[in-house]
Amino acid sequence: MLFPLSAQFMGKETQSVVMENGTISPPFLDHETSKVALLYFGYVGCTAICIPALNELSPLYRKITAKNRDVSFYFVNLNPTQSADWPDAFAKSFHPDFHGIYATLNEVNTLERDFNLAVSENNGEMGHSSNLYLMVRKNHRYVLERIYMTHPYPEKQILHDIQRLMQ
Repeated sequence: MLFPLSAQFMGKETQSVVMENGTISPPFLDHETSKVALLYFGYVGCTAICIPALNELSPLYRKITAKNRDVSFYFVNLNPTQSADWPDAFAKSFHPDFHGIYATLNEVNTLERDFNLAVSENNGEMGHSSNLYLMVRKNHRYVLERIYMTHPYPEKQILHDIQRLMQ
C-alpha cells in the first residue's frame, strides 16, 4: 500500500516497471489475437480495490480503443470459490468489451507465481495489488512489456506506450 503512494513523490520512473524478457503465457490468452492485452487481477465484488480501479480503467480503455482497436482488456478473477459465470459479467459491467476470466485454484497459484501477484487474506477479505499489466504479442506469444503500479494510473504514459507498440 505504501509503495503506490510513495511513487507520487518519487517521480514518473516509479509509476511503472519496464520488463525485460517477460515471456509469460497465461492460458486465457491462447486464442487472443490483439497486438496488446491489458491485464488486471482482482476478484468479483472487491469494493475497496477492484471497483475503483475498473472505474478508472474504463474511460482510459475508451481512449485507447478510440485510436487503437487492436487492444484487449482482461479482468482475471483470483477467487476460485466464486461462480465461474461471475467474472465476465462483472468485467462487462465496467465496459462491454472487457473480458472476465475465471481461474481455478491451480491457475490462480500459477498466475500468482508468474506475475508475482501480492494476494493475501485477512478475516475472510482478500487483499491484492492493483497493478495493470501491459502484454504485447510477439511471435504468437505474449510478452509482459510493462507493469503500471500507481494510482491514478499514468494515463499519458499508458497511451504513449500503446501507441509506440502499435507502430
